Amino acid sequence: MSKLEAIRAAVNANEVKGGSRFGRAVAEVIALTAERAADGNRAEFEAAVEEAAAWGVATKPSMTSVHAVARIARQTLRATDAAPVAEAATAVAAAMRDFIAASIAAIASLAEHGRALFRPGQVVMTHSYSESLGIVLKAAALACPGLTIQLMESRPLRESRLLAAELAATPARLELYSDAGMAIAAAKADLCIVGADAILRDGSFANKTGSLPAALACRHFGVPFHVAGEISKVHPGAADEVSMEMRPKEELVGDWDLAASGRVAVVNQFFEVVPAVLVTSFVTDRGLLAPAEIAAAAGI
Repeated sequence: MSKLEAIRAAVNANEVKGGSRFGRAVAEVIALTAERAADGNRAEFEAAVEEAAAWGVATKPSMTSVHAVARIARQTLRATDAAPVAEAATAVAAAMRDFIAASIAAIASLAEHGRALFRPGQVVMTHSYSESLGIVLKAAALACPGLTIQLMESRPLRESRLLAAELAATPARLELYSDAGMAIAAAKADLCIVGADAILRDGSFANKTGSLPAALACRHFGVPFHVAGEISKVHPGAADEVSMEMRPKEELVGDWDLAASGRVAVVNQFFEVVPAVLVTSFVTDRGLLAPAEIAAAAGI
């Protein structure tokens, strides 16, 4: 199996975890696709790049990192429409790898920008997994003695186990709660921080299902609610352009006979939108931002 085929297979199998990593994986798929099609004619080359871009968006429609990658690839195609195919392929691949490098740098900066949120001895509530969230929490756990990190289970795939694995080597105390126990956790928390798969221009954001109940529980108990994510995750268009991914029913119910027969309809929506009014701040590569500052920071 080639590198291109291996990355596509990993993406299709949902083995790439976190919006940032997913965006970088799709960018690498487009770069490799462009390079593979560099010896063909213009129509074949454009069709191959467009197929890779459309595939990435269709696979994870809730992740704006993937929308951004597809947008950059298409813009590069238009900018090189008069160039030889080999030159256009080089330009597309370079644009994709520039995105990858910028994403890695942006992610690395989040730990520094999020440092001001944390104090020794705090109880920190989280939900699900993201690369951004892991980097911020790992830095906080190392810098703040006595930190307790509450992990919501994040069913049905239990992504919080990935976050626990990343934090296991830190001195922080780790506690696991069921998703149904969010209010119990929030009542004890000093702050909550989650990741974001999409940030919308009005300061709302989309993340793993359960993020809205977590935000509402935090509002009820007066707990600040923060979101970690790079500015590249801000979607410049309309909110309805970012659709919420639906996952297979089997992830939720296995082989339950009443679901298999269709007697019980199964709704396995994987992401949901949290309104800006519930967000205290965003931890971004541009620093801590209020929801109202997101659009200007993204230049939209």
